[in-house]
Amino acid sequence: MSRFLHGHATHPDWRMATELALAQIEGQQGQAGWSAGGTLGLVYFTSALAAHADDILALLKSRCRIEAWVGTCGQSIVATGAEYESEPAISLMLLDLPHDSFQVFSGRRPPPAPGRLLADGSHAAVSALVHADPSTPDLTELIEDMAGKVERGQLFGGIASGQPDPLPQIAQEVVHGGLSGVVFSSAVPLVLRVTQGCAPLAEPHVVSSCRSNLLQTLDGRPALDVLLGDLGVEEPVRSSRDGEALLRAVPKQHLRSGLMLGLASGEAPRRARPGFGDYVVRNLIGIDPHQRLVAMAALPQEGDRIVLCTRNAQAAHGDLLRLCTELRDEIETEGQQIRGAVYVSCLARGKALFGNTGAEVGLIQSQLGEIPMVGFFANGEISGNQLYGYTGVLTLFTGPASEEV
Repeated sequence: MSRFLHGHATHPDWRMATELALAQIEGQQGQAGWSAGGTLGLVYFTSALAAHADDILALLKSRCRIEAWVGTCGQSIVATGAEYESEPAISLMLLDLPHDSFQVFSGRRPPPAPGRLLADGSHAAVSALVHADPSTPDLTELIEDMAGKVERGQLFGGIASGQPDPLPQIAQEVVHGGLSGVVFSSAVPLVLRVTQGCAPLAEPHVVSSCRSNLLQTLDGRPALDVLLGDLGVEEPVRSSRDGEALLRAVPKQHLRSGLMLGLASGEAPRRARPGFGDYVVRNLIGIDPHQRLVAMAALPQEGDRIVLCTRNAQAAHGDLLRLCTELRDEIETEGQQIRGAVYVSCLARGKALFGNTGAEVGLIQSQLGEIPMVGFFANGEISGNQLYGYTGVLTLFTGPASEEV
């Protein structure tokens, strides 16, 4: 099965950047192993081109003869083998899919009704690429609601990033605010994984009691005592009511990297390795040494699982490598090939975490080959029914392997 057409470019002028990306697509057309065209377009552009979103969309529709386009703006964007950071750039991909296998949605265009069947017997809504505006109220609840509208609850995407405000989204037209994207039917095979940018420092604990964003007890013990133990703080100091003394006792490398908490629903299945998969990483924002409380940037529930984490470039690199290896093995075992990919990473990753621009896409390419890829660096990453942070969400569109690719 053929790979999706794709192109990317940077140029100060929006038209020239778009034309350069389109020229790459036109060069692939007619070549063995590539699609002849597309029915759905994905477009991501940096905020330096955001003011020209309407012009870009009009040019893409005219040149590609595709009405259905989906995308958004990012402070940095992703393409095959490249990351464009804070420069005028655009990344395109044309998905060659059956016309009735997808439906664009936004606040002006409702998604398919849950449970709807298509003429070929496939389910109309099983997964969705979702983009969101960072200023939208109750965003977490909106994402959970959207996940309930697709059969598998399988969302992937992220929150737009960069300037200006409001940030444009593309959903067949330029829209602002709320959620937008495209819903895929069961006729569109895809596989997705989440990779974390943090490393767990200890085993997970069960939230015994909490109030609002305050952890009171973990495993039946005072939350602060438990987490100080996970950090290796010795017992005499651990029981201190002096906050400054407690901070001095925490290993400096953990404070430099940042202390965070992974939160997983008590209903989610336990995994062999804490800190990955179902865990959503949120900041640890304060402690109360007198009442032995820990405050986090989330609202935990009794029965949830908590794991202490720290940001770690080595762990993030290793986890992305693991993810790519697992995906490659799964795809090869099932006799599939990758037609295209969408990668959404956190703004706090990329150069800020790995030390150089292009590290993430370079690792993906080294493990999965020079696959067609688009994406962006987000204010928050969407996977399943969750809004993540410090993660990368990699989604692969697949099809039966053929000898010509």
